[in-house]
Amino acid sequence: MSKNKKIKFNIIDFLVLLVVVIVVFAASAKFSKYNVKTEESSETTLKYTIDVNNVRDYSLTAYQIGDVVYDSLTGVNIGTISKIDSYDAVTYENTEKGEVVKVTNPYRKDIILHIETPGTIESNAYYANKSIELKVNSQKAIETKYIKTTGIISNITVE
Repeated sequence: MSKNKKIKFNIIDFLVLLVVVIVVFAASAKFSKYNVKTEESSETTLKYTIDVNNVRDYSLTAYQIGDVVYDSLTGVNIGTISKIDSYDAVTYENTEKGEVVKVTNPYRKDIILHIETPGTIESNAYYANKSIELKVNSQKAIETKYIKTTGIISNITVE
């Protein structure tokens, strides 16, 4: 009654095994985003500032000196926070007389993040980590391990 059947490995088994290996590799690459080290692009260090305006107090406390900053669209490391400045947010409001006045809001903050990264300079363009272009007055979606936000690059210097 017992029959010795030999298991044959065919092309379908090979393809299923290949798909499983690819899925495991893709999942590990996606979820290890925050463990990626900065690729040393060159000896040049770029220092730039990002202005994040009109955020709540808890957003300010989510940023810490030494946090790694990532580009939200690509997940590429674009530097480390070296300094954080914050001020009460300034907004403009209409009065009953129809005038526009500048008002300070103590419950909201304007933040200036100072970020350092290895980078390159090519034909009047600055690149963080060889791939992310940095432009003054451009909007940049950024994230750290604890917060995701959008700011404007206000200054870039080369060291």
